[in-house]
Amino acid sequence: MYFAHFLALDFEFLEAALIRLCLLLLALVVTEISGAAELPYTPNNDSVVLERVAEPRLPGTMSLRKLRDAWTDKPAFLPNALAYARAALELNRREEDPRYLGYAEAALSLWLKRQQLPPEVLLLRASLRFARVDYVGAEQDLRLLINSAAPEGHVARISRSSIYISRGDPVAALADCEAAKTHVSRLVASTCSGAARGLAGEATIALADIEDALIANDGTPISTLLRAHALAAELALRLGRVAVARKHFEQALRRMNDASTIDPGLIASYADFLLELNEPRNAQTLLASYERQDSLLLRLTLAERALALAGDATAADAAAGHERRLALRFRDMRARGDLSHLREQALFELDIRSNATVALQLIQTSWAMLREPVDARLYLRAAIAAKQPGAAAPILNWLRKSGLQDARLAAPLAILQVLTTSR
Repeated sequence: MYFAHFLALDFEFLEAALIRLCLLLLALVVTEISGAAELPYTPNNDSVVLERVAEPRLPGTMSLRKLRDAWTDKPAFLPNALAYARAALELNRREEDPRYLGYAEAALSLWLKRQQLPPEVLLLRASLRFARVDYVGAEQDLRLLINSAAPEGHVARISRSSIYISRGDPVAALADCEAAKTHVSRLVASTCSGAARGLAGEATIALADIEDALIANDGTPISTLLRAHALAAELALRLGRVAVARKHFEQALRRMNDASTIDPGLIASYADFLLELNEPRNAQTLLASYERQDSLLLRLTLAERALALAGDATAADAAAGHERRLALRFRDMRARGDLSHLREQALFELDIRSNATVALQLIQTSWAMLREPVDARLYLRAAIAAKQPGAAAPILNWLRKSGLQDARLAAPLAILQVLTTSR
C-alpha cells in the first residue's frame, strides 16, 4: 500500500486495460445509482462559510502563501517556482487534495511549455504525472533523466525502482537499485533493494538489511526514515512477525509526530494493521484527526463500524455519516476523471457496502496499474466474496511469477482452493 508508483505499458497491458476500463464504467454506473440520492450541499448565498482551514505550512519552510507570493513576484525565476511547486506537491501527498497539484503545475507552467525541460522540472513533472495517475508519462520522464548526465538521474532510478515494485517486477526494480546505490545513502539503498527482494521471496534478508541500515542511520531525512520503518513493518507482517511489525509502526509514528509531519500512507498501513488485529478502538484513536484524507477517513469508518457491532451507538452514527461522505467523494472523483483511490473505493464497496461484485470490478481496474501485495490480498477477498474464484487467475499467475512470501495470503488462498474444487 505504501509504495504506489508507475510503470510503462506494453501492448498486452493496453489491451487488458481497455477491458478493465469497460468494467470500471459499469462499476461507476452502479456507484452513481447507489449514491444518486446523496446530493452535494449547495449554499444559498456566497457569504456562507463552509470551512475554516489553517494556512498550509510545511515544517521548516515558509507558508505556502509566502512561497506563492515569492513565485508570483518573480514568475520567471526558477528557484522560486521550484520551491512553491515542491511545497504544493508535498501538501498534496499529505492532504490528498488535488488542488495542490494545480498549484504546482501553475508554478512550472513557463518551463513545461518548453521542449527541453530543466532536470528539476522534469523530475517534478514525473511526480505530477504520477499523482494524476499518468504512470506511462511519469516513467517516460524518469527514463529521460536516467539517460541524461543530470545528477537527478540517480533519484530518478530510485523512483523508477518503486514503479517497478508497484507493477510487480522485482527484477527490474533491483537493477535500478543496484545502479543507484553508490550515489544515495545507505538507508535509501537498503530500502530500495529491500522492497525488491521482499517481493521476490527474500523478505528475511531484506528485513535484516533495512534494520541494520536504520541502526547505522545518521541524519537521514524524516521521509526516508518513515518509508524505511513502514517497509520493515510490511516485511515483518509478510513473515508473520507481528510484534516486530508493531515495533516499526510505533517507532515511525513517534518520529512522524516529533517531526510535526503527516504521512498518510504510513498511517493507513498502521490502521490496517490495527484493524486486522481487531483493535478498532486504537485505530479510531489513531485516525480521529485525519478525516480530510480520503484513505484515512475510509479506515476510520471501518473502525467505527467494528465498534458499532460491539454496541457503540455513537460510533454507529459516525460511521453512517462518514459512509455518506465517502460515497460522495468517490463519486466526485470519478465524475472529474480522477482514477486515484480505486483501491480504497474497492475496499469501501467490499467492507462497507458489502457489494462484492462492484469491489471486484474496481480492484480489477486498479490491478492493471498497481500490483502490490495489498492489492493481491484485496483482489482475492473480492473474488471470494463475489463467488468468482476464476477471476483470481491474474493474482495466482503473479504470485507464481514474483515468488512473493506473505503469511496473510494463506487463508484467502485456501478458501479460493475450496471454492475452485467445489465447482
